[in-house]
Amino acid sequence: MKRKAARELPILTDVVELHATGSFPKPEHVPEPGSPYAAGLLSEQDIAALQAMLVSRTLDLTDELLHAAAREIEAVLIERVIDRLRAALPELVAVALREQLAPGED
Repeated sequence: MKRKAARELPILTDVVELHATGSFPKPEHVPEPGSPYAAGLLSEQDIAALQAMLVSRTLDLTDELLHAAAREIEAVLIERVIDRLRAALPELVAVALREQLAPGED
């Protein structure tokens, strides 16, 4: 049982132990590690290097994915414009030809 402050309210297991033994359980003594990361398995320099590597790789992947998405969006937009042009061009040409080739309107 870990209690950070003596005035903290007891939990149910504390009350049960109090009634069973007549005293509250003694808090477990957990030595604090020197490093907050992985109980000191990695040094602060190793953590900083790992963090920099993860950030760099994440940014590289983000950049790659955004560029790929932009290329895909560009391709879709170009295809839509060409489809619209393909649909509108015959009528546009027909109107222009009728206007230019209409008899007696010079």
